[in-house]
Amino acid sequence: MLAKSMKGPPKLNAKGPFTLRYLDPSEYRLWDALVDISPQSSVFCRSWWLSAVGDVHVLACFSGDELIAGIPLYFEKLFGIRVCTMPKLTQTWGVVMRPLPGKAVVAAERETKILRAFAVQLSGYRLFFQAFHPSLSNWLPFYWSGFRQTTRFTYVLNDLTDLGRVWHGLSDNVRCTIKKAEKAGLIVVPCSIEEVYRCECLSYLRRGRVPPHGESLLKSIYDAARNNDSGACFAVVDRAGTVHSACLLVWDSNRAYRLVAGSEPQLRNSGANTLGTWDAIQFAAHRTRKFDFAGSIIESIEHFNRGFGAHQVPYNIVIKASTVIHSCLQLAGKL
Repeated sequence: MLAKSMKGPPKLNAKGPFTLRYLDPSEYRLWDALVDISPQSSVFCRSWWLSAVGDVHVLACFSGDELIAGIPLYFEKLFGIRVCTMPKLTQTWGVVMRPLPGKAVVAAERETKILRAFAVQLSGYRLFFQAFHPSLSNWLPFYWSGFRQTTRFTYVLNDLTDLGRVWHGLSDNVRCTIKKAEKAGLIVVPCSIEEVYRCECLSYLRRGRVPPHGESLLKSIYDAARNNDSGACFAVVDRAGTVHSACLLVWDSNRAYRLVAGSEPQLRNSGANTLGTWDAIQFAAHRTRKFDFAGSIIESIEHFNRGFGAHQVPYNIVIKASTVIHSCLQLAGKL
């Protein structure tokens, strides 16, 4: 069941050819059925994920009695203002739509109308911030309603069906590092989510920072993912059992995400992170079709992801904010 705020979802005022309303918990099976068939589907849209990350409501779009689209919305208070943003560790949301039938011109017109209906409704928020799924490039109806956009990138292996081909696509340096780590006796074993968080904290501490999320949220996501056969934790250890690195992998039938990872700073040159990532790719290949490195604009991380032969994939972050708030978000590294 999705979380419900004490005051409930905001009131709606959108008018047009579609009916927009918030789904009742008894209707979440309809939402999951939509996610199953949508091109914008991701594990982050599954009802069990929404329940795990906090106060989420699904704003749904109906054509008659048919659910044709929806968008998850997460609300929190910022400086006393109720804002619509995204939970930590959720890579993308955006509008999730049924496949659009018919000729391209007909499908494009219907897509624009659906997106315009959501844009008009969501333009009422003083601060709105969402990352849209990479498959949804059309944010023009939001622009017409006063929203802004910026581009982020993730890195994706688009086809895991032939692991031999994936291995061949790795850079020479990555293949060499994997072989070196294996020769040194490093192996990958299951581990706890607490171990993943410990390693993540150590990686952030090396850069003088702390993770942007707490352990309780990470554990909530992991427990929900594991209960839905969609999550696993792995650690890379040496012959003495010392943990060198650890990661959390989540997935659905479309794509796996290397959601969280970290390593021991003193041991980060052992190749464990590279070996662990290659093992995660092989694990994912038996469960899904694509592997998403969960993106980063940090240069060293981008270089690491690219070394696995992953393709750069852009996605839109759509924002509604005043000029001052927009500038503050940029300074804070949020945009």
